[in-house]
Amino acid sequence: MSKTMVETYEVTLEPSGNQIQVREGQTILDALIRNGIQIPYGCRHGSCSACKARVLEGNYEIMGRVSEYSLLSFERDDGMILLCSTLAESDLVVEIEEEEEEGLTFYPVVDFEATVEKNEQVTPDIHIIDLELTEPTTVPYGAGQFFEFQVQGESELRSYSAATRYIDNKKIQLHVKRIPNGIGSNYMCDLKVGATVKASGPYGKMQLRDRDKDLVFVAGGSGMAPIKALLEEVFSASFDHEAWFFYGARTEQDLYLVEDWLELERKYPNFHFIPALSNLSDDSNWSGERGFIADVIKKKMESCSGMDAYLCGPPIMCETVTDALYGKGLRGNHIYLDEF
Repeated sequence: MSKTMVETYEVTLEPSGNQIQVREGQTILDALIRNGIQIPYGCRHGSCSACKARVLEGNYEIMGRVSEYSLLSFERDDGMILLCSTLAESDLVVEIEEEEEEGLTFYPVVDFEATVEKNEQVTPDIHIIDLELTEPTTVPYGAGQFFEFQVQGESELRSYSAATRYIDNKKIQLHVKRIPNGIGSNYMCDLKVGATVKASGPYGKMQLRDRDKDLVFVAGGSGMAPIKALLEEVFSASFDHEAWFFYGARTEQDLYLVEDWLELERKYPNFHFIPALSNLSDDSNWSGERGFIADVIKKKMESCSGMDAYLCGPPIMCETVTDALYGKGLRGNHIYLDEF
């Protein structure tokens, strides 16, 4: 039986003159990443507008998942696109902002399959899922990066961060929060041991930049996953500075891996784990911090000047925490975000 030939198009990037090939049905962003071209991007699904660019020549299709708010009608009329949600229909010339951020390592994107080794519910809505890679058996990645998973019966992919640092083995751990009526999260949380999943990656720029300074890490909910990987990376070698991990949850039953963090705190006196709960009853016996995590940071940190901060959680958490860090002297170019 003959295979159907897939059309490919040439995309020329201006002003650099770099050229790449993009397959029919492949987004321009995916082709750029797979060719090692570094550009700004965020959600990869048409919501955040971080990968906005302008088409100077050629025909293309903007996918229906791009909302009017992400790409306004007058921008579309002016040739603006979101690279994560645009398909080439001819050769293209695209005006694009290429960037090479110092301190970031490029890891090639790989398509892979893995088997579910463990699926454990650790809070009412968060599962820890351990995967064993089968084909290929290793996928190098940077601590803090994420992978995109195929969901059975769905065309849209779902993104989940690795919760462990890469140590040249066959394992990847995920922390997945079950969302009511969420097709992707319910599919992942319902996976049985032995099931096969298909994914690609790594993606994202949530990588450790500079370990020669004090560091602040902040997470909410399953946003713990990339922060856990980053902290494993920090303490995988000698670290002579201070590291704080602020973790926000609603109630005590929403906390997980607490004993692991307390053990790390006992092992390394320069590591400080500060959980805070925001929705406690008046008669709760909780003896830790109460309130929203941004307010706890304001209370606990005298100054954040000269530090780097890594944040992962809902947009409102990232926004309020960023404001709190600003107030403590930390500038925006030293705050690294992974919103979900």
